[in-house]
Amino acid sequence: MIKTTASVAFKYAGFIGALVYLIAMNLLNQLPLDAGDGIVHYSIAKASWSEPTFFLDHWGKPLFTLLSSGFAQISFKWHIGFNILVYALTCLAAFRLFKQLSIAKAYYFFFPILLICVPDYANCLLAGMTETLFGLLLMVAIMLAFQQRWILFALVVSLAPFARSEGMLVVVAALPLLLIARQWSSIPFLLAGFLVYGLAGLWLIDSFWWYFENNPYGEKSVYGSGPWFHFLETWKNHFGLISMCLFPIGMFGLLVLRAKKLVPNFIWIVLFGLGIWLGIIVIHSYFWAYGLRSSLGLTRVATLGLPVALVFILIGCHFVTKELNTIPHLIGGLLITLLCVKEIRELPYPLHANAFEEILLQSADYIDEEHSKGDIYYYHPLIAWRLNVGIKDNPSRFKQMSFRNASVVDQLKPGTIIIRDPQFGPVEHGLKLLTMDTLSKKLIRIKTFKATKPYEVYTGEVVEVVIYRVTP
Repeated sequence: MIKTTASVAFKYAGFIGALVYLIAMNLLNQLPLDAGDGIVHYSIAKASWSEPTFFLDHWGKPLFTLLSSGFAQISFKWHIGFNILVYALTCLAAFRLFKQLSIAKAYYFFFPILLICVPDYANCLLAGMTETLFGLLLMVAIMLAFQQRWILFALVVSLAPFARSEGMLVVVAALPLLLIARQWSSIPFLLAGFLVYGLAGLWLIDSFWWYFENNPYGEKSVYGSGPWFHFLETWKNHFGLISMCLFPIGMFGLLVLRAKKLVPNFIWIVLFGLGIWLGIIVIHSYFWAYGLRSSLGLTRVATLGLPVALVFILIGCHFVTKELNTIPHLIGGLLITLLCVKEIRELPYPLHANAFEEILLQSADYIDEEHSKGDIYYYHPLIAWRLNVGIKDNPSRFKQMSFRNASVVDQLKPGTIIIRDPQFGPVEHGLKLLTMDTLSKKLIRIKTFKATKPYEVYTGEVVEVVIYRVTP
């Protein structure tokens, strides 16, 4: 009895320890981990209860908005708590796969820890990003495929495009898998998500085809482009050192497992999962190389299929190492544990403001103290977070507007305040330095906050936040 209890405790110790760590870091972080997209996702989810059309906000990811909206009503920390819940469910789905294949208890212990050892995945979790929900859907889909529950598999897959735009690849890839498995009756269920959200669109915004008509990602990216091998060069961020070390062992083990034929269509399910993971990386490499679809070369998108890739790696490792005796297992486990400790200690939590974020917070505090009335135009989401303003709240004296047409300044009331930062200002809202020169006669600079420590923003501008007033 004692031996069994100790075995179960070890089995889930990594899972419980990882959850405690994530909850503690969420509470201790002094500001949002992603002061851009993460805050916007929270704002969309929070505003959805008062403005239901946000449930169909394409950029916000409709399924993520729907599921996280209740948490967002409480606070930003609770919004992050939703992602921690998603992480927990991802681990539990992986454990179901391990149980079905009789995987050793050590892999239950290491899977949750190895996930948060990957910097980009941990960042997505604690920033309130959408990548983690997509990873859960893909994990559940793989689990259902292993269990031969193909109709449920198709239903889950049909929701993937509404968790992330990359979900279209999952739907397309699921079709040949269902054909190979001869699950003809399950194929129509791949359209279930589109049908449900199409009817929701017809009801809320009078458009059944809104998903295809309201694509927020333009053909050309305003962020420029980069090298084809960007995601290969940054593998430590989105794949992790330990995962890379285990990868060749795991892939060899999958071939051994395939020979045992423990699961029908096993090799095709593996190819489906790994194909999604690699396919997303290849697609985003293409977008970044040619400056397409608003690509910014963000390496976090490469974590969309990471949980499934890691599950397959560990399953393969089990079938390679299961014949070894106790000593090699202990040595290997100790080495991985030490590497995990090293990787987790290098994560930047609890989070403190960097040089750029410090001046953003200072500018928000200045506005709060000195400008309690009148319209305020701002761009960086961290300012809204500091002022406790919902970005999507309407009406509000805190506003966002594009200045790509400089004449819009003529429409602003005298005394209106504009807070220009060197990142969101020029890229998202058209306030480039040349535009500021054009507007110099219509605006008065009333306050400047300069970074006191070295820092670079991707626009290459001087790191400063400037506050302007519109002249009469």
